[in-house]
Amino acid sequence: MTRNKLGALALSFAIALSLWMYVRTYVKPDYEQTFYNVPVALEGGPKLAERQLMLLSEEEYEVNIKVHGNRQDVSKINSGNIQLVANLADIYEPGEHNLTYTIIYPGDVPTGSVSAERNPDRVRVVVARKKTKEIPVKVVYEGDVPADYIKDTAAMELDYTYVEITGPEEVVDKIDHAAVTVQCSGRTESIYESYRYALRDSDDKPVDAEYITTSVSEVRVYLPISMVKKIPLTLTLVDGGGATADTTKLVIEPAEISVSGSEAALNALPELNLGTIELDQITQDTTREFEINLPEGVQNVSNLSTAKVTISFPKLATREFTITEFKPLNLPAGMTWEPLTKQLTITVRGLKSEVQRLNAADILVQVDLTGVENTAAVEPTIRFPENLSSLGEVGSYSISVQVTPDPPATEE
Repeated sequence: MTRNKLGALALSFAIALSLWMYVRTYVKPDYEQTFYNVPVALEGGPKLAERQLMLLSEEEYEVNIKVHGNRQDVSKINSGNIQLVANLADIYEPGEHNLTYTIIYPGDVPTGSVSAERNPDRVRVVVARKKTKEIPVKVVYEGDVPADYIKDTAAMELDYTYVEITGPEEVVDKIDHAAVTVQCSGRTESIYESYRYALRDSDDKPVDAEYITTSVSEVRVYLPISMVKKIPLTLTLVDGGGATADTTKLVIEPAEISVSGSEAALNALPELNLGTIELDQITQDTTREFEINLPEGVQNVSNLSTAKVTISFPKLATREFTITEFKPLNLPAGMTWEPLTKQLTITVRGLKSEVQRLNAADILVQVDLTGVENTAAVEPTIRFPENLSSLGEVGSYSISVQVTPDPPATEE
């Protein structure tokens, strides 16, 4: 075979091969490629929100795509540059919907040069009616603080007393409150901590909150915990009127109250004094109420604002005496006095035996006229025999007197 024939044969082969490649690549589009698990993007979410709808499924939507076309165009496509998009904007009602999706090829693939088989050809989405509401936060306490401590649940504070929840209407309607559980076992100091909460129904049962979003994820709780102890209530009795603390029966109800506070504050308060009573002003058995006032930093755990105090004199007797003679003291020279009060009834109290032995003549009523001019009311001093030492006058007394200059002496 001559050189020219060999050259012509080679050229013919090259031309034939080129034609075959051209036909295979451009004229006969019989090339295909399958892309597996291609994600389908969902758009149009804002439109759902405008219609008070929400997508329930959180799954990733994936499909298989078999692309047909000429080799050159199909080879430009891969799983990273092919896009699948389904539009949620066409959904107007809650329920289950099967959406078609659009295939978007790379920009350098001519329009219409390839076709695709879809498996599946639609994606299933579930849409629910969306609802938002506020629910109260309720605190549940578990466990007990030690016996000599107390948790002040009435003073408990939350940084959020309500939380806002959003989700499927059917689920939101079941939710009654957000339950915060605070563990108190062994706690001796106030709690100031953040807690996650559980969504519960009106029967306090948990609600599946898979599709529920909340305004806050945690709630901060402040729960005061303080030391507690019982302290006695006392009253100061001032002796007088024939009565002493020893001869007076004093009953305070309640006898003690429970208080809480810091260890230092409670150690500084061994008892609580309600006030003072002067026995010479108590004429008979009596009952009074006193306010319970605590120092700063100490709280009244018993929640009692007053105490009842009963005073009686079971060992003593009371008797009235009428006095008609009064002894003046410190009458200035050249002055004359006259009692305008002609008789004074005095209530005397003391030991029964001594009261029985007392006579009106034994009672000395003294009137101090120091500085008295003209007419005045004077508080007398009342004295009893020394051998009747338990006696005393009950109440306060006054004698009206008149002090005038002596009349001038007459000349004989």
